[in-house]
Amino acid sequence: MRRYLWHFISLSVILLMQYGSYGQAPNLGLASGFAAFTVAGAFTNVGASTTITGDIGTNVGIFTGFPPGTIDGSIQVANATSALVAADVTNAYGSLSALGCDFVLTTTLGSGQVLTPGVYCHGAATSLNGQLTLDGQGDPNALFIIKIGGAFSSSTFSSVLLVNAASACNVYWHINGQFDLADYADFKGTLLVNGAINLMVGSNLEGRALSTAGAISLTNTIINFLPFPAGSISGDAEVCQGQTGVVYSVPIILNATGYEWTLPVGASISSGANTNSITVSFGSSAASGNISVFGINACGDGTESVKYILTWPVLSTSLIYHH
Repeated sequence: MRRYLWHFISLSVILLMQYGSYGQAPNLGLASGFAAFTVAGAFTNVGASTTITGDIGTNVGIFTGFPPGTIDGSIQVANATSALVAADVTNAYGSLSALGCDFVLTTTLGSGQVLTPGVYCHGAATSLNGQLTLDGQGDPNALFIIKIGGAFSSSTFSSVLLVNAASACNVYWHINGQFDLADYADFKGTLLVNGAINLMVGSNLEGRALSTAGAISLTNTIINFLPFPAGSISGDAEVCQGQTGVVYSVPIILNATGYEWTLPVGASISSGANTNSITVSFGSSAASGNISVFGINACGDGTESVKYILTWPVLSTSLIYHH
């Protein structure tokens, strides 16, 4: 009996190792809507090219640089909201601190390195050089947690590449020290940093920059974790009841993994749902109205397009047949 019980326990351990959850994503709470935030530190931007989608702010510290920087979101500085966000950032950082490691890293990151889902730990300060690939192995929910035991920096033009359904919304960096993203580097994932965050000229962060203690400094950089705002819709503006095969499209929305379309009453998508180009059928009772669209991804919804107005043609009285 003991022998069979031991075999059962051994098999269970093997299965758990094979199909383990590889850690758990932190609960960001209100911080999930913030592209950049520090619990305690100055927040500064230099340069008109800085563009941020999402909320930003600091709970304790000066705030400057917007304008000339551009933000699609709110600014929260030393107020009731920032206090709540500060608590959520601190809690999220702490939850990652408590996670154990699936894999231990002993070298610098990048230089063609490929990581699969899991919790990775590096016990000291390190850097990103060249390209690091995160392979989701076909799972859109694949989770990557990378814990750095000291400061973390990148080289110029370094990058994090996501492949095989990996999503920036499921990548978390736990950094116990300062983070520096070099000029023209391209980074992916949510940063939870116990130190200053510096994003240099021309750098791009597809994710969030959240600090528990340290200044945030931006210089002509881009931060965005949500889909970009939707562009203008094109297609027939004048349609008839009963008409089919009408195509509407919007330029590809960056950072979007899907598209959410809204149609007038009586209209339906016959093909292309969840893409940037749809084919629409108008029923016999369809009414005039608007078409709109916004991008979606695992982090949330992007900004909706300008509503595209549809009208029915007005028949000329000269075309009406009189008995």
